[in-house]
Amino acid sequence: MVAIEKRSDISYKEFIEKYQSKGVPVILENATKVWKDNLMFTPAFFKEKFGDRSASFSNKKYTISELLDLTAASTKEQPAPYPIKFNILSQLPELLEHMSPLHLNMIKPNWLTSKILKNKLGNAMDLHIGGIGNSYEMHKDAYDVHAWLIQLYGEKEVIVFPRDQEPLLYPKKGGLLESRSPINIMNPDYEKYPRFREATPIRAILKAGEVMYIPSGIWHTTIAHGQNISTIVDQVNNSNYKAWRRDVYVYKKYHNKYRAIVDYLAATAIGNACRVGQLFGMKF
Repeated sequence: MVAIEKRSDISYKEFIEKYQSKGVPVILENATKVWKDNLMFTPAFFKEKFGDRSASFSNKKYTISELLDLTAASTKEQPAPYPIKFNILSQLPELLEHMSPLHLNMIKPNWLTSKILKNKLGNAMDLHIGGIGNSYEMHKDAYDVHAWLIQLYGEKEVIVFPRDQEPLLYPKKGGLLESRSPINIMNPDYEKYPRFREATPIRAILKAGEVMYIPSGIWHTTIAHGQNISTIVDQVNNSNYKAWRRDVYVYKKYHNKYRAIVDYLAATAIGNACRVGQLFGMKF
């Protein structure tokens, strides 16, 4: 992988064969055109519809309206607080009616949409609002889910790393920390993390209305060069089920081995049920 492809028109069959089955990231330029108005998600829209919704960050609460003002004025020297996460499934469920079909005719099958997995074992959907100077920590998605990064407003730089470069990113130790790197992508400390010099980050700009598919296990991060709003849909299916189940056990084992065994057995049962359901035509 030397670059991230951008595709303006791709069939579901080609996506599965060329990207998901091979674990290759791709940006789909027209993916959100299946929504009624895929470019309606402006700061004004969120202020009007959801301005009073709040979330906590560093022991302080922020409303969406406050955060939109802060990110509009954000600078590299004085960046807005980030990331403040608003869970769409629980805090902004009304937003989903504007994002139908959520699967974009591409994110399927997705076993995380089954009722039994709602907000559990790696299933979440957060709204991210950022501004200049904001960057996300370098990571691979917890529970080895496939991530679909949907850019709702503005632009964001996405940086990914080839799979074989994980040792160069100095993964942390212990539970969920295994999926996090201590390296600050905007100001790497090469004295502390010298092998990071050997890493070859691959960069792309994600624009409003575009969607980036990030396969499970791919290390990545984002940098904001202006105010932007995005969300992520996580996906689990037969292509990453074993990795997802492994993470369910490994992450929980760090804290409680008994709970890890229980969750592993639950993940196994859920996976088998989804496989059987798929064979009989169940939609996910």
